[in-house]
Amino acid sequence: MDFNSVIENARKYAGSAHGDHGYDDLFVDRLHNRYTVAILVCFCIAISSYQYAGDPLQCWVPAQFTGNYETYTNRLCYIQNTYHVPKQQSIPQDSGLRRERTLKYYQWINFVLLLQALFFSLPRIIWQSFHDKTGLSVGHLVEAANKYESIDVDQDRGTVVQYISNCLQRYDEYVNPSKKKRSSFFHRLNYRCRLFCQARTGASLAFFYFVVRFLYIVNLICQIIFLQYFLSYHDVNYLEYGWNVLGTLLSGLSLPESKLFPRITLCDFHIRELGERHYYTVECILVINIFIEKMYFVLWLWFWLLLFITIFDSIRLIYETAMRHSRNVFITRHLELLVKNRESRETQFRYFLRYFPIDNLFTLRIIGANANSIIVAEILDELFNRKLRDGSDV
Repeated sequence: MDFNSVIENARKYAGSAHGDHGYDDLFVDRLHNRYTVAILVCFCIAISSYQYAGDPLQCWVPAQFTGNYETYTNRLCYIQNTYHVPKQQSIPQDSGLRRERTLKYYQWINFVLLLQALFFSLPRIIWQSFHDKTGLSVGHLVEAANKYESIDVDQDRGTVVQYISNCLQRYDEYVNPSKKKRSSFFHRLNYRCRLFCQARTGASLAFFYFVVRFLYIVNLICQIIFLQYFLSYHDVNYLEYGWNVLGTLLSGLSLPESKLFPRITLCDFHIRELGERHYYTVECILVINIFIEKMYFVLWLWFWLLLFITIFDSIRLIYETAMRHSRNVFITRHLELLVKNRESRETQFRYFLRYFPIDNLFTLRIIGANANSIIVAEILDELFNRKLRDGSDV
């Protein structure tokens, strides 16, 4: 196994390559679509390497078996599944009871990990495919904001601020028909309906983002439920396994062998020789379960932690986006970095806060999360000064 290539793949999926400034979402989203995907892909590479280049299962065969028979037994038992019966229990005579104890997961784990990685990437694919249809290309604006940090010439920095301000002001003027020349009520209503059908209401981008964030949460819950179904068998289940292991570790005790990922299993098979069938039951060591056990405990812990972080951050972000007071605090906090003598222009300042589009503010949040607060303050200052001039050449 080439661990250097594994680390490189992790860096690529996590977006940590040098000069990668293509972020158009928030850090919690990247925990799903980059870092979790990187973890799953690395686990898949490690499992696949051990499955196809190592000896994932070794059986204790009868003494009369030759080396070829032993190799055949190991491969056959790995392909057709094994089952687990604790040593203190007798092996059931009924074949149906044996099938209930069959471990069906370990041949499919690498494919399942890739499928899980795909579903973690799916909300990001939806976000990148449709978010710019609302009229604001967040990715391009974030890229421009990151260029601002590497520019030394003040004039070029001003050009970047002007470019982002122009995009935000054009969007503001497009979604606010009140800024256009006076028109009848029906004309304004028709204009609003067309904007709604085009998903450009002034809050469409933020709403679409929260739909994507909801998809992240739904995907995570579905993945936990799927692992419960995929890994559980007989009288053991995945959710209880995680809590039991966590409780054992926190109590300072050593980790016992898990019933969910047993290391010693049984295999039934028959061999035809000279028209006769010889039935055997052999005991096998499922070596790969030593790694699988640790891997799925890490995933159990990470999925629950990620679910808690995502739900908490989503509630916080919804509050900061939906509540006018919170939006005003965000704008005021940044404007106060540059605006002087604000008290003398309090009327214009209140008007600026009142009619600032939610989508523009949400875009500035993403820019601030992926660039810095200085450029957000300069953009707001530019938009505020344009509001004072009561007109623009945009």
